[in-house]
Amino acid sequence: MPDGFDDGRATPERLLVAALRAGMAPGGSQRDCLGILAQAGIRPAGVLGFGLLLSVLARGARRKLEVAPGAGAALSGDEAMLLELVAALQRGDALSAIGGLSEWLEPDNLAAALRGAQILARQMAAAGLAVRDSAGPSSTRLAAPRRSR
Repeated sequence: MPDGFDDGRATPERLLVAALRAGMAPGGSQRDCLGILAQAGIRPAGVLGFGLLLSVLARGARRKLEVAPGAGAALSGDEAMLLELVAALQRGDALSAIGGLSEWLEPDNLAAALRGAQILARQMAAAGLAVRDSAGPSSTRLAAPRRSR
């Protein structure tokens, strides 16, 4: 995804980042971010899954997550990580998703965050919203190492 994040096109990635920014940015609210997801057609279970993920991150993250201000800003590293996390789960790669979550959370918080992220990823896919990670379809940032044959 290019640095000029907001070029007017609605994509699953922009939707997800907009929801994260609405929920985690200073002055933002979880109600705003959940409303963004619901308006995009994500079923209530997916909206609640995202709420669970944000709740765990808000109370259990090792550090404050970096979110860029406004719709036109470039992606932060944490926003890119969220895209990679959801993309990994949509392609069935829970191990990589756990690796990504462990960048933010202690082991005790991983299960709840993973559950929320899995529900969100599944409901986004059901709504036809396939998430590409921040580097596009060929990114392997969160991917597990490949074994040679």
